[in-house]
Parts: sequence; C-alpha cells; structure tokens
Amino acid sequence: MGNKKGFRGYISSREIGGNIIPQRVQNLVIRTYAQTKGILFLLSATEYYMHNCHMMLNAVLDELDRLEGVIFYSTHLLPKNAPERRKMYDLILKSGAELHFALEELSIKNEQDIALIEELMMCRELTTNRELPSAFTDEVKS
Repeated sequence: MGNKKGFRGYISSREIGGNIIPQRVQNLVIRTYAQTKGILFLLSATEYYMHNCHMMLNAVLDELDRLEGVIFYSTHLLPKNAPERRKMYDLILKSGAELHFALEELSIKNEQDIALIEELMMCRELTTNRELPSAFTDEVKS
C-alpha cells in the first residue's frame, strides 16, 4: 500500500437523485469531505452524460492499484444494477482500497459497510417512483 497515493473523486454530468448538481458543487462537496477526513483528494473523474454509462467509473477502478480509494459525490452515482455494484465492491475491497460517499458521509472499508449501503439502496428503490395509496390521495384532495 506504500505506493498508493490519494483518493480519486467521482462525479457526474447527469441528473443525480432527481436534481442537476453542477460539477463545481460536486467537487466542492468532495473536497470539503476529504479535508475533514484528512484524505488526499485527487482530481475527479466526470461520468459521461449518457444514461447508465459507467465508462469513467471503470477507468477509475482500473487505477485502484495506484489509489487509496475513490470518493463518490453521492451514493446516487452507484450503478443501479446490484450485481454490478457487488462486482465493484469486491474489486475495491480486494485491492485494499476504500469507497467513500461525500454527500452522505458514508464509507465502505470492509464487508460490513456494504450491508449499510445496500440497505440504503433498497430503501431508495422502494420509495422511488411509487404511487401513493388511493386512500391517501383522496384524503389530500378533500
């Protein structure tokens, strides 16, 4: 691990959690997070705008032999596909690196940390794009 240096940021040019977040703001959040954690922050890789594209993420993962880890702007940037996320987690842990999420102030340093992130992803999936029960909407209308 002696030759590994710093954490690469990972940001996106597309919508994040239903919002457009300027890249400048994403980098500011990552930089502030890194400073508070005493982490050396390297420049961020910016994901392409195309839907479900992870080309830049894959490029960052290819750098893991030279990095201490990766700082995502948010958990919202994780791949939506659970097996794809699992493959990424395994690759990161196997390389001895860490994965951090600046906005949520969470990190993955071991297998137990993955369970928390996956629970968050499951809750998000359950609450996204779900219609309210008709009894609730009827009550709101009256």
